[in-house]
Amino acid sequence: MRLVESPHYADAALSVYMKVKALGLRPEGCTAGVATLASYLGVSPSTVQRGLAQLRATAPDGVVELPDSRRRSLPGGCGTTARRRVRPLRSAERFIWLPVAASEHLRPRLLRAYAVISYAVVRGIPLTEGVLADFLRHHSGRRAGQALTSEAAGRIVDELAASGWISVRRRAGSRGRHLFLVHDHQAGPSPVLDDRSGPQPDARSLANKEDLRIDRPENDAMPVSPAVGEVPVDKAVDNRLATPHLTGAPGDHALRAGRKTPAPSPTTHGTGANLYRGPQLTFSARLHAVLAPVRFLLPEINTYVQRRIGQEIARQLDDGTEVQRLRARLTQRLAQTLLADIRDPGRWLLGVALPRWGCADPDCESGTRWSTGAECRACRETIMERVEARRETAATDTAPASEAGPHSVPAARPEATVLRIVECCPDCDRPHLPGNSGRCASCRPHPASVQDPVPAAVIGIGCQGRGGTCGRPAPRGLCWRCRIESETRPAEVKRVPAGTRQAPHL
Repeated sequence: MRLVESPHYADAALSVYMKVKALGLRPEGCTAGVATLASYLGVSPSTVQRGLAQLRATAPDGVVELPDSRRRSLPGGCGTTARRRVRPLRSAERFIWLPVAASEHLRPRLLRAYAVISYAVVRGIPLTEGVLADFLRHHSGRRAGQALTSEAAGRIVDELAASGWISVRRRAGSRGRHLFLVHDHQAGPSPVLDDRSGPQPDARSLANKEDLRIDRPENDAMPVSPAVGEVPVDKAVDNRLATPHLTGAPGDHALRAGRKTPAPSPTTHGTGANLYRGPQLTFSARLHAVLAPVRFLLPEINTYVQRRIGQEIARQLDDGTEVQRLRARLTQRLAQTLLADIRDPGRWLLGVALPRWGCADPDCESGTRWSTGAECRACRETIMERVEARRETAATDTAPASEAGPHSVPAARPEATVLRIVECCPDCDRPHLPGNSGRCASCRPHPASVQDPVPAAVIGIGCQGRGGTCGRPAPRGLCWRCRIESETRPAEVKRVPAGTRQAPHL
């Protein structure tokens, strides 16, 4: 029961302990290898290795459950399986007899719950699902070391009852507790051996090679913008369990016209399930001229979004916007954006690069007239109005409370006028957040920081104490050590030569 109740051991350690102890009752001990133990218990070899490592390690209370684990070699020098024996139990230790078949037919967590229920039944201890949950803990993830919830313990009890190793009489005990009946053998059919690490009994774990990307946070690759043309990670994942579909098999052309395979779409984001089957997308000469600054982003955009981009550019060109103006707009927006910040090139082109920023005047381009290059007066007046409105609001908020009467009701604040104009920085044309105006933080001049003058150190003044041998810096003549010594030094006693009589003091 020490092994069952200790949170130091994982659930798999109990299964390995039971099988090793059962095989160790033979005169030669337990000589089964890791693969053989895994086949008996229905778990993966790595799970058995982790259980053996915990049993061989010293627990926090100083006990080693598997002290005898010796390697062996044949007379010819070839190595063979190790011999293992568990430690003998002391007479004062608490224990419970469990059938070895339970370790083979129950997964590790169910086996631990079965051991707790069996001990409670033998000792006549009333057991609740909350008490059972205290013995079952998480051994990995964010909740490592924490106990399971009562709901999770209830599901484990239901699974044990369905397996046939226990019987449960609901709410039949004292104070509404369950009554458990433990069976020495399985009453129902044996379930499939599985430690929930693989779909097939002969393939316990899906992972046969360590993946460093999920091992430690420092092994994660640095994020790179999808605008530079890297292939997504899911492209390299293939489903090995699925049978590849043969394109030349009969009946493969049920949804196709004739036996012609359509040309693949110029896209790299499709996973193969929803590939574009329409005609090839082509851009006209003027669209190519507009998209010249951002042409390297087009291969990362699917066909549907490319068509949306072409339609938006064609609409602006039909409304009178010049090709040079759209090209300059894309160049300027791209220069103001880092490539690492472009997570989705299609959304960036449709939502940031192509829309016009400015007032209702079609000639306004981010606060500047495209035809003359002068500042737009309408945008400037809007900015000044918003600045004045903010000043009035700030003055109203900071007015002293003494000007209003003690029983006066504060007037309702005027509602702010909703403007549809997006303000931009006059230097870099970067759009402001709602409520901001003027230059942005990167274009605003920053005054040089003025450092406080540091007083000049006094050089060449040393302590004259201890007969001029101290030498410590002392602007006032003596350092603090010599000053303390001079104040605490006892007065010197005047010595009188021997044989000389001294006149008494009257």
